Amino acid sequence: MPQDLTHIFKKLQSNIKAEFYPYADIKHSIRKRNNNILVRVSDLFYDAPEEVLLSLGRILLAKLNRARVPQKDCAIYNEYIRNEKFQEKASEILSKRKRKVKIIKGHHRNLDKSFERVNTQYFNSSMEKPILTWSPRRAKRTLGKYDPERDIVVISRLLDSPKISEDLLDFIMYHELLHKKHGVTKKGTRRQVHTPQFKQDEKKFHNYQKMGKLMEELARS
Repeated sequence: MPQDLTHIFKKLQSNIKAEFYPYADIKHSIRKRNNNILVRVSDLFYDAPEEVLLSLGRILLAKLNRARVPQKDCAIYNEYIRNEKFQEKASEILSKRKRKVKIIKGHHRNLDKSFERVNTQYFNSSMEKPILTWSPRRAKRTLGKYDPERDIVVISRLLDSPKISEDLLDFIMYHELLHKKHGVTKKGTRRQVHTPQFKQDEKKFHNYQKMGKLMEELARS
């Protein structure tokens, strides 16, 4: 029987509404709507001790308020998710939720050709090709995403346009392939995806400054 998550989180702040949610990864979300704070916690935490849930709540509130995340709460949370029993449960449940990848082909731009250009020019043709697909929606805020668990690069369909330069598409492809190259590192208890080495490599793209301006213009359009 799931715990009453809202009741537990109200010990932290009275205007919180919380629920467990069947995410396909170990993830949680928090956002503000009107005067309420809405929280979704992975349903893998159904049976987590109240101490762990309260620590998670304080972590999420700190991130929402852009405040420093309490180190004690990070330690409690990380110890719980690293537990072998939890990892076995997560592996069993999440593996069943991973959806098969639906490959979406472009109309104007070719992701395979973009990968080949970037791989040849910036990785000496040594990068193993991930699964490549366009996103279902024309997302502006997220132009690209790399999923390391399934080795997939997803590029926003917004870039599948003759109005978008091949350079910009290749830059987004390059950025996502750098995520594949560098992976995720940890600094203390914090995960880092844009490490100093990542940023240094990113600047090796020709017309790097111009790409930043093009992205800003695209976001405003």
